[in-house]
Amino acid sequence: MSDDAPPADNPTPSAPRKKLVSLGGLCEVVATLSLAGTWLGSLGRYHWVCDLMSHFRLQYVIACALAFLFALLRRRTWLALLALFSLLWNVHIIHAYHQTASPLPSPAAEKPLRVMTFNVLTENKNHVAAIDHVLKADADVVCLLEVDDTWQHSLEPLRVKYPHRAEELTDGHFGIACYTRLPLKSLEARRFSQWRLPTLILNLDHLGRPLTFIGTHPIPPMNNTRAQEWRDHLSAIATLVSGLQGEVIVAGDLNATPWCEGMLLLREKSGLDFHSVDPVWPPTWGLNLPMMIPIDHVLTKGGLIIQKRTIGPDAGSDHRSVLVEIVR
Repeated sequence: MSDDAPPADNPTPSAPRKKLVSLGGLCEVVATLSLAGTWLGSLGRYHWVCDLMSHFRLQYVIACALAFLFALLRRRTWLALLALFSLLWNVHIIHAYHQTASPLPSPAAEKPLRVMTFNVLTENKNHVAAIDHVLKADADVVCLLEVDDTWQHSLEPLRVKYPHRAEELTDGHFGIACYTRLPLKSLEARRFSQWRLPTLILNLDHLGRPLTFIGTHPIPPMNNTRAQEWRDHLSAIATLVSGLQGEVIVAGDLNATPWCEGMLLLREKSGLDFHSVDPVWPPTWGLNLPMMIPIDHVLTKGGLIIQKRTIGPDAGSDHRSVLVEIVR
C-alpha cells in the first residue's frame, strides 16, 4: 500500500455531503419555481403566458403543500412562509367556485331542465361508447364538440331520439352539434373572430318561456395569436349574451378554467355566471394526466340555477361530459 493512500477505516466524508447539499439546493430551486406559478398566474390580464399558468390552481395546491413541508425540513423560514401563503391563496381562489349558488329552500315545482355538454374528441375511436353515454344521460339539450364528418353515421341515434338538431360537422376539431327535445323556434350558426369557428344559437321554448341556448368551442390559447383569438371569441359571446333578454344558457368546451382571465371577461361582460350549487372546479379534461383542469362548463343567466352538476365517465375522449340540472 502506498504511503499516500488513506487508511481503510477512515473513508473520505466529503463526497456524500456534497451530493446531499446539491440535491437539497436543487429541491429548493424547484420549490421556488413551483410557487412562482401561483403568483404569475394571478397576472393573467397582463400577458397570455401568465393567464395560461393560471389554469393549474389545483396542481399549485399540491406543489405549495410539498414546498411548505420541504421548507420546514430544511428550516428555510422565508420559503415556508411563502409556500404557506401561496397555498392559502390557491385554496381561496378554488373555494370561491365551490358553491356559486345557494341550494333552493324547497324542491322546485317544475321538472329540472337537463343540459349536457361533451367534447367527444375528433380522434376518439370509441364512437359507440360516447353516443351510448349521451343517450343514457337523456338530457333535454345536448351539445357535442369536436364532431366532424367521421362522426356522421354515429350521430344517427341522436337524430332519431331528438326531434330538433343543428349540426356543423365540417370544421374538424371545432365541429359542433346540438340536439334538443324542447320546442325549437329558430336556430342560427354564428362565426366569431378571425378563425370563424362555429357557434350554434338555439331559440327554444322552456315551459312557456323563451330560452336561448348557445353552444360554443373557442380555440385553446396556446400561443400569443391563439390567446388573442380565444379572448376575442369569448368577448364576442359576452357581447351577444349581454344583448339578450330572459333566460340564457351557454355551454361547451371553453378552454377556460373558472379563475382565468378569459372566463372572468366572459362573466363580467355578459352577465353569465356558474350559478351552481355543486362545485365547478373538478377537472373535466386530462383526467389521466397530472395537468388535469376544469375547462368544460355550463353558465346561465336570467334566474336559472344549476342544482346538480355531474361529470361523466371515460367514454374514449380526453374530456369528460358535464351534465347539469337547471331550475328557475
